[in-house]
Amino acid sequence: MTAQDVINLAKNAELKQLAVRTDDSAVLGFINLGLLELYKRFPLKEAEAIIALRDGKTTYKLDGTDPDVVMSDGNDLLLIIAAYTTDPNGNVVSVQINDEDDLLGINTPSYNTIEVPSTASGALISIIYRVAPTFLNSTAATIPLPPQLLEALLNYVGYRGHGSVSGELNAENQSHYTRFENSCKRAILEGLITSDDLVSKKFKNRGFV
Repeated sequence: MTAQDVINLAKNAELKQLAVRTDDSAVLGFINLGLLELYKRFPLKEAEAIIALRDGKTTYKLDGTDPDVVMSDGNDLLLIIAAYTTDPNGNVVSVQINDEDDLLGINTPSYNTIEVPSTASGALISIIYRVAPTFLNSTAATIPLPPQLLEALLNYVGYRGHGSVSGELNAENQSHYTRFENSCKRAILEGLITSDDLVSKKFKNRGFV
């Protein structure tokens, strides 16, 4: 499904009574904001970053610019989910994140920065992270969303569209936001989105063990 398909659906339903329905560029913006919101709520795309520790270096960037970090799929980090490394016996173990009491853990001084208090040159840390969606810049672009979340996306477009009329909360956009929330809750309750068990299989499969 393309962005234009979603725009056409919104024109005949959620945005039917609004002048903004004729502004494809504006509606595309609503779609992009809806995609971001859904990627925040659901594990729609995850990737792995491998940090190769170096002596004397404690801070590593997860933005595609750090030579000691290899990012497997996309530099648009949305949320760090988990971290793994290997112990002296070669076993994959979880690394605590932002636990001040764990001297072997890692910290995130900013959303895309990893701070490693104790360095061991040559050691590897696997960071599993959720990837932000790439914003669509054309109505011909494919919507990077499973079909079961289309209803939620349209409800979000309706929420943004009605909110743009006055720039303030009103009964209509509040109603669409409630529908959006309910659509998301239904997707979870009915098991429409496969959850990701955050075990270290990705780390193992990449041959770092």
